[in-house]
Amino acid sequence: MSQSTTRRGRLLAIRVAGQGALLFVGFGMAQAFSFARNAALGYWLSRGDFGIAAALAVTLQLIETMSDIGADRLLVQARDDETNLLDTAHTIMVGRGIVTALLLFLAAGPTAAFFGVSQHTGLFQMLAWVPLVRGFVNLDQRRRQRDLDNGAYLATEVGSQAIALACLPFLLWLSRSPVVVVWLALIQSLAAVKLSHALSTSSWWLDFDAGRLKRFLAFGWPIWLSAFPLMIVYQADRFIVGHAYGMEALAVYSAAFMVTMVPGLVAAKIGHALMLPLLSEKRGEPAVFAERFRFMCEMTVMMAAVYLALFLFAGGTAMAIAFGPNYRGLDALVAWLAVMWAVRMVQAPPGMALMAVGDNKPLLWAGLIRAAALPLAVAAALVGWGVVGIAAAGVVGEIASLIYVSRALGKVSRELTGATLGRAVVLLPLGAAALFIATQMPRGAVPLSTLQQAFAAGAVMILLTALILPKLRHAVQGRFVRRRTPAGT
Repeated sequence: MSQSTTRRGRLLAIRVAGQGALLFVGFGMAQAFSFARNAALGYWLSRGDFGIAAALAVTLQLIETMSDIGADRLLVQARDDETNLLDTAHTIMVGRGIVTALLLFLAAGPTAAFFGVSQHTGLFQMLAWVPLVRGFVNLDQRRRQRDLDNGAYLATEVGSQAIALACLPFLLWLSRSPVVVVWLALIQSLAAVKLSHALSTSSWWLDFDAGRLKRFLAFGWPIWLSAFPLMIVYQADRFIVGHAYGMEALAVYSAAFMVTMVPGLVAAKIGHALMLPLLSEKRGEPAVFAERFRFMCEMTVMMAAVYLALFLFAGGTAMAIAFGPNYRGLDALVAWLAVMWAVRMVQAPPGMALMAVGDNKPLLWAGLIRAAALPLAVAAALVGWGVVGIAAAGVVGEIASLIYVSRALGKVSRELTGATLGRAVVLLPLGAAALFIATQMPRGAVPLSTLQQAFAAGAVMILLTALILPKLRHAVQGRFVRRRTPAGT
């Protein structure tokens, strides 16, 4: 290998590491602000009102998931820098916002009645303003991600969350009721739109070219259809909880879901911002594509292992700290949800690999497979296994989905299937060991002691994965050898 090639590889590695750190910090801050906002609502609202707030959030997420056709992801995946492609994406986003707002408004009455809170129908109608505003976001920041330029996107994510959090005390002073949730969502959306335009390097225009619209639809229809089973999975369980056990149970389940989903969301966002452009760039070079993919798999497994250790050790403690004393004793629920999200995290690299080569259909089938576990959740509710049984049913679905996505990679390369499953299976002994130690080790007398144990377990997971997984072990050994080799030898 020539020196110039080696130098380019090192420069790319440095840039990727820098962008990865930036994305991790940026998305971590955004999710921390979001979590702090929800935790404050959990403290200041009664369980019943927090359950209504969760119902509002679930409804908004549900309708937005159902309307997603991946226009922003095509801007990252496409290698041509056609300005009109960006304008067409804006047209799709505006149309999506209008349709979503209309659906939310029309469904407000039945949705409120389903949750048994018909007196709050007006709040569900107010939600319609949120997607309408978001439809006018400038997607130039997403287009720039194909060149690993994530600054504007992160600034928009973090800035909008920070503004919403800063407004929370004033809104709670005005009203300690679920209406605060609607105002926060609207403020965040307005801030995101304003920041996206302020940080854009391209003007915001609309384009109605039929050929480009067809291109977006061809890329996005599997993503759109795959959203339905995933919507069923991640929202229907909360609909089941709210309908079967009431608003207080929904508050508990939603709080645990919020605590555990933050790392999973961060991993997914990093996947779209970092993995997708890196893999798309080399989709015509199978050897380099596979090399990058294997390393991404191992890094993701390491993050999932650390995540599992943290939540198996201190998930229940984190719940009580974040949401207050009314949310104690939920260790089992948090543990099952953490396992579910850990398996979901491991699916990020194969999902991005399929999207990078433009094959999104397996993502639809993976979602359908995941949704097939919903009857297990319904059965758990019917037989009285409670929210813990519903969460455990989700783990079964995620494992089945991971196996399918990994096997679907065989169309790209059979080697990638083995790379995914071989590395994912490492989570089994690591997770089992963490669970065994967590259940056998005496709990700390104070929450700080438990958190210290959790971080120590996370550090052990980093060490173990670095020793077990070949690409990580090679990277560590190479770094160690370079540092220990005397200059000039």
